[in-house]
Amino acid sequence: MKKIFLIYSLVIAGFVVFLYGCSEVKNDLTVAPGTQTHLTGWADPSSVNFHGKALMASNFNLKTCKSCHGGDYNGGTSGVSCMNCHENGPESCNTCHGNGEHISPPKALNGNLLNTDRGVGAHDKHLNADTTQRNSAVVECTECHTQVNSFSDTNHIQNTQLMATIKFGPLANNVLPGGNVTPNPTWNRETQTCSNVYCHGAFKNGNVNNSPVFNDPSTVLCGSCHGTANNPRPGGSHPTFPTINECYLCHSDVINQDGSFNHQGKHINGEVNFGAKK
Repeated sequence: MKKIFLIYSLVIAGFVVFLYGCSEVKNDLTVAPGTQTHLTGWADPSSVNFHGKALMASNFNLKTCKSCHGGDYNGGTSGVSCMNCHENGPESCNTCHGNGEHISPPKALNGNLLNTDRGVGAHDKHLNADTTQRNSAVVECTECHTQVNSFSDTNHIQNTQLMATIKFGPLANNVLPGGNVTPNPTWNRETQTCSNVYCHGAFKNGNVNNSPVFNDPSTVLCGSCHGTANNPRPGGSHPTFPTINECYLCHSDVINQDGSFNHQGKHINGEVNFGAKK
């Protein structure tokens, strides 16, 4: 009888140990060296198996990455940190957009750097901190897109087509004092055009029918918004000075006699800036 009791006691004790061992969460697991998890070319941007392309196909679902590399991407059970390549982490804005200097295109999500690609287009002209690359004040991202505060923000990656949602901000809707034009900003994805925006002619004496093409820089000239291509002089009640070389007579705080800007921040900034010739 004692033997039977002893046997049962050992069986029960062993079962309890087994259950405890299975239920205990292990945080220090490691993967055997040499285990090949990903396809060849996973870290090569030129490869069809590049992980960036795979993530695009999954609508940038990073949950699978976290399951092996950890919630903080520092290695997890894989022992391989994503931070080795992504200094600020895979969820950093410039991991997918822009570069080490800025978080906006170029580059586009597909890696394109040409402004003829709609993922690149005129982003640089609107946002580049180098004033020689812009003809206006810096345009904030929220003037064309909804505010995004984090990678997991509900405003971020809103559709499976990976198409950015366009939502115009206050500048595009700006009405100049004394003006008789009220903008009605519209974006046409098929033609890649903006129309009825303050920024491109929807203002008093402006070219209200102007519709610049986002990925065709040749469609944006001084005369596109004011006057004509050859003579960017506003129409209507504006003084009839003949060429761009006279603009400085009233707007010397903005433009030089040769037609170049001396203060991009005072152009397309929501108001008309004057400054007499000195």
